[in-house]
Amino acid sequence: MRRWFSLTLLFCLALGLAACGPGDGSLVIKANGLSFVTAEVHVPAGQPVTLRVVNQDGYAHAFDIDEFDIHAPLPANAAFDAVFTPAEPGRYRFYCGSPGHAAAGMTGVLVVEP
Repeated sequence: MRRWFSLTLLFCLALGLAACGPGDGSLVIKANGLSFVTAEVHVPAGQPVTLRVVNQDGYAHAFDIDEFDIHAPLPANAAFDAVFTPAEPGRYRFYCGSPGHAAAGMTGVLVVEP
């Protein structure tokens, strides 16, 4: 019984780590409906960041972070890599720049940690 519990716990831990991202240092943000599935992302200051934004919908979105001058169209069922190095810690809003989407709640926060 104890061995079964340990194996189950180990499997769940491995599954959880695999779900964290692609394993190459990038973070994934998925657009689904009028929301971002991951609405808060944490990254370290002074380190290169790759945000892979995936549009899971059959219609276009956009991905914008004003402070980092990122403004990218996101066609239906497509992905975009935002690559940048945030210098200053803080909280930065990201949003969908398609008309009406941010107003409908398609926003999130990029937290840059010291």
